[in-house]
Amino acid sequence: MTTLIVSGHGHFATGLQSALEQIIGQYPKVAFFDFDDKQITPEQLRQNIEQYLNAEQESAVLFCCDILGGTPFRQCAMIAQQFEHAEVIVGTNLQMLIETIMAKDELTFPELVAQALASANQGITTLSAQQKIKRTARVEDEGI
Repeated sequence: MTTLIVSGHGHFATGLQSALEQIIGQYPKVAFFDFDDKQITPEQLRQNIEQYLNAEQESAVLFCCDILGGTPFRQCAMIAQQFEHAEVIVGTNLQMLIETIMAKDELTFPELVAQALASANQGITTLSAQQKIKRTARVEDEGI
């Protein structure tokens, strides 16, 4: 089984947690770690995540962070090196997390990573693009 770790600056992680719980409820093996440099050091962030993962004793961990190169990303990248199966994804969004959490027990680790990236990209769109897709699908369904 795969554990998901969500981390980011400010209240990024717990903000996503609040939204996720409203949409899909609580889900096991998903943990949220905020980084506020006024309240926690980078080392404390890493220690908090490692302590959680040591208790879970998982061999696969998917880290979902806010931005490339930031403190949460760097700390997760260091932790990821300790696992046989680990990946750090940046640019995490709500759609990606919902779909990844719902699929995490059904897919292999490489499939889960691919699913996360695909759903993150699908979650970035515009209303007009979605309307165009629906119009095209309707025309194709009608045989024109």
